[in-house]
Amino acid sequence: MQSYLQEEFLRVYADGHKATAKRIIRRLLNAFNSPELEEKVSEIVLDELRGLYHGGLVVFDGGSSLADHGLIKIVDDDGTSFDGNLHEICYRYFDECA
Repeated sequence: MQSYLQEEFLRVYADGHKATAKRIIRRLLNAFNSPELEEKVSEIVLDELRGLYHGGLVVFDGGSSLADHGLIKIVDDDGTSFDGNLHEICYRYFDECA
């Protein structure tokens, strides 16, 4: 059984990363004042933030060295756990509105 909050969590988590990417892109473009850079800068920043988004979920899912010490579970207010494979399904939420 999947938590009713899991999909919304992944969307909100992705939105936060995408908002950060947009701020970084805007700041870089303002600093360099070169419209030609926009596409490349956007591609690089979004790719890096996408990786950070995925990496954060790997930690939650037990795919990092933290798992050597213990596991973290995300549980909603009803006590239902999120799936243990968020890092495998996360990109559909990140790429929805990229």
